[in-house]
Amino acid sequence: MGTPKEELHRLIDRIPEQNVAKAKRYLEKLVKSVQPESAAIPRSHNKPFYIDPTCQKCGTVLVLADLLDDPNAPWETVWHDEFICPVCRDYIYLDWPESERAALSGGQEEGVSWDDLKQELDL
Repeated sequence: MGTPKEELHRLIDRIPEQNVAKAKRYLEKLVKSVQPESAAIPRSHNKPFYIDPTCQKCGTVLVLADLLDDPNAPWETVWHDEFICPVCRDYIYLDWPESERAALSGGQEEGVSWDDLKQELDL
């Protein structure tokens, strides 16, 4: 058995020609659904990957915190793991795995208050 890359090429060569486009779309979909490994990796459709995409208080869809006040913010400066409710504006919801959120918040509520987050990060 060769390397994973060689194996993938061998499998692709065996796909009937008419199914190549379908296979390509499927692979692209899989790539987009991969877990983000850092705050710098954009989430699919700018929606949270790990947490509920709606505000727990009012049900409004969360938006990227950096884009709320400045929709034209340079894409490379946006933190893709910080979401906020555009209605309540009281918490920054961190799109982190459950284990990391629990470690930061001490098992409290889902969101982290902006003041608590600044204190935690020594800002």
